[in-house]
Formats: sequence, C-alpha cells, structure tokens
Amino acid sequence: MLKKKFQDALANARIAAQDTYLVHLNNAVAAIDARQAADPELQAYASALNALLDDSSFGVNPHLTNKFAQILGEAHFWLMCLDKGLRLTRIAEVKNKKTPDFSAPVGSQSIYFEVKTLSVVGGDAGIADALHSSLDAHIDLEAQQRAGARVAIAMSEAQPYGDKVKHDQTLLSVINTLVEKARGNIKADQFAMPNTFLVINLSIIPPFITEPKALRPAYPDDYMFPKAVTGDLWTLAFGRTGMPILGIPEFEGKPCVEGLFDKVGILADQEFSAVAGLIFMIHPWQRPSELWGLFRGADRTQWEDGNPDLLQQLQALTGKLWNDCGDTNGWQLQ
Repeated sequence: MLKKKFQDALANARIAAQDTYLVHLNNAVAAIDARQAADPELQAYASALNALLDDSSFGVNPHLTNKFAQILGEAHFWLMCLDKGLRLTRIAEVKNKKTPDFSAPVGSQSIYFEVKTLSVVGGDAGIADALHSSLDAHIDLEAQQRAGARVAIAMSEAQPYGDKVKHDQTLLSVINTLVEKARGNIKADQFAMPNTFLVINLSIIPPFITEPKALRPAYPDDYMFPKAVTGDLWTLAFGRTGMPILGIPEFEGKPCVEGLFDKVGILADQEFSAVAGLIFMIHPWQRPSELWGLFRGADRTQWEDGNPDLLQQLQALTGKLWNDCGDTNGWQLQ
C-alpha cells in the first residue's frame, strides 16, 4: 500500500517534474511497506508517511520531500535495528524539552539514538533547484517534440552539495559540508543521557563514496594510478585542524592534497563530548542499506572493561563496518 502510493505520487508529479531525491528513497519505502503489517510501530510511521502522500503537491513540494525523508529515516533506522536484533522504543516528545528519538535496554543500562536525516545544501531551496531543473528539461523535451524531432534529449541536474563543491577540492568540500550539517543538527538536550549516539542518515545527501573504506583515516586507491585518499566519514568524526585532505587528482603528477582541514570532527571536539559515537545509515545503489559506526578508541576500551553488553550491541548493529580514531578496524574495511 505505502510503496504503491509513493510510486503513484511520483508518477503523477513526473508529468511536471521529477524529484530525484525522492526517487533515492524508494528502497527504504519498500522496506517499511513490506514489514508494516506485522508491527504497530511501523504502522504508525506508515500512517504519518501516508498523510504526506495525500497532499496533492507531494512530489513537487520541497518541504514535503524533506519532511518525508525525516520521518522515513527514523522508521528505516528502527527497522534496520530490529533486523539486527535490537528492538527500539520510541521516546515520547515532551513539550519544551529535547529528547533522543529512541531507547533500548542493554544489560543493566540503556542505549539512546538520535536520528538526523541530513538534507541537501540549501534545504528546501536546494530541492527546489533540482525540481526547477527537471521542469526545464520537460519543457525542452516538449518543445523538441512539437518541432518534429524524432529523438528528443534534455538534461536536468540535482546537486545535493549545491555550490559548496569547489574545483580541485571536491573531497574537502564534501567533508566540510557534512561536518557543518552534522554540527548544526546536534542539540545538547538530546544527548543529556549517557550512551546517546548520533545517527546520521545520508539518504538524500550521499557521502563521497559508499564503500566502508570511507571509515578509515586514508585508504589506498589504484584507479588510474596509485594514491592515498582521505576517508570522508572518518574525518567528519575525528578530523583535526590542519590535517591535509588527500583527494583524487585528475592525472599523475598533479598534487593530491586538496587543502588543509580547518574544522574539528564531531567526536574530536570537546563541545560534543556527550555524543557517544556516530552511526551512519548508508544507502549504496548496489547493496542493501547498511549501518556503519565510528567510536572513540578510549570509549571502546571503557566499554570492553565496564560495559561489554553495550559494545556487543554496537557490534551487532554494525558488524565489521566500524572503526575508531586509531584505525583499529581499518584492516577489515575495503
């Protein structure tokens, strides 16, 4: 029901324009739809999503796209955790008080998660730019067809990073943008409880790569010629001011250093010491969605000694797809 309604809404909107960002959510919608009948929690999320789909402007309304992605991100994370053996409880909202989204008992303690689906650069305006580009392409196609063209071709573009990506600084620009967006989504009250993790859903603004080696400080890359490339997600978590960012130059002999990182990663910044770790929701085209984790090395040592149930649960969520500030698990990340 939800999947068909979503696809019908996109098909109706496609007459005028196609929202590329909504298309990227199709697999997550299908996952919720396939399981909602068996679980009241998913039914509640599906009901909220259905209400948005009932709006006649869905598919061409940037605000509804962002709202749909946010609700879907929470529902999808809840389902992914359930599939890993962890049943979450949604925390009821309290007026004038910020709380995490979910909690779950782990041994004698609890674990908490705050889910943030990062939007594109510019938010609603950035999505609107992609819709306008799609509309212009439709108008161009119709003009070509009216002129008698046997084959009509037009192009539209969606730029989740907008004008933030600079020439010869692609990777540095991606890292800076993700750091800024993540920092802007952290509210201190939501991390007041111990063991509260920030979940970053990258469903409509993708990382630089969707391979687990992004969790490493740097990784070897042999495409065209051997080089080292900075891991964008590791730097988001643990980057330090002045670190060189190694990108992918266009040809051999061109400098690999795109620039120096001028920020501090989330888990390296004392301001965000209450954030217990980062969980990423990654959505590769060629694989099912995955949960990746980045944790401080000192915290992992503390969990091993004093809270093994918590560590075991985190490992159940991420499997081998985790790392820490010391690249302890880098040997397993390809």
